[in-house]
Amino acid sequence: MSTRRGPLVTEDLRAVLRAELGAERPPPLGDVVGAAMRDGRRIRLMRRIRTIGAGLLALAAVVTAFVLVGDCGVADRRQEPIEAVAALTPQTVPPVAAAPIAPAEARTLTIRSGTASAGGTRKKATAAAMLHLLLQLVPPGRTSHLGVAADDDLQVQLYLDAGSGPGAVRVEVDRAPFGDEPRGGTASVTITHMPDNCVQSTSVGASWPDGTLVRVDVASCLTDGAGTRPARPALTVDQAVRVAADPRWGVTMDERLVTLGAKEFPRLPVFAR
Repeated sequence: MSTRRGPLVTEDLRAVLRAELGAERPPPLGDVVGAAMRDGRRIRLMRRIRTIGAGLLALAAVVTAFVLVGDCGVADRRQEPIEAVAALTPQTVPPVAAAPIAPAEARTLTIRSGTASAGGTRKKATAAAMLHLLLQLVPPGRTSHLGVAADDDLQVQLYLDAGSGPGAVRVEVDRAPFGDEPRGGTASVTITHMPDNCVQSTSVGASWPDGTLVRVDVASCLTDGAGTRPARPALTVDQAVRVAADPRWGVTMDERLVTLGAKEFPRLPVFAR
């Protein structure tokens, strides 16, 4: 005998289930979606705020770097520590060696005397005549230590004190063997500075066409019985040039100068070299 089973869920049961489900309230899906949307918008807003904030911070850093460095301002104007500045006093600054001063180079001038001859009757020059002429040519002042060289009676010396202390001046006259050329009216004058030779600290030489040579030495020291000691130059360069370029100098001199010199200086001491 066979038995036939019917469906497990009858139509009546389905109807009951549909009725119960229809009586239930639907789930609040709208609120869930709205909340999710609101949460999403809030999350995106916060991301944008963080992005903008990070950009502003980067921009501020760039502006600060430009002000400090790019403007050559605070970064370049670094102030030295107070201790270092205070330590650099005139007593603590290391000395700097001065550059050596090059000696002045010799220079040559051409000076016209205004006369083509020494004038007057000529006689052999003497030391007395040279000192007589030298006293006329030097500036006013107190003179002393007049003398003549031991081995050359055409080299003379005197001390001149114009108010700043005595200084020595020496004059020597010679003639080069140039023949019998006329004296001429133009002298070639050479100025030389010799810092290593205090007796000839400044030397002015004048040469004439007839071979006459005149040398004026202006000393920066005094050499006498008291030894050698520093002294102020008795003549300026211009004054020494005027003395050397006077046309009355020569191995022969005007007869009147020779006569006056002999009367004024009958005897002359020998000066120390």
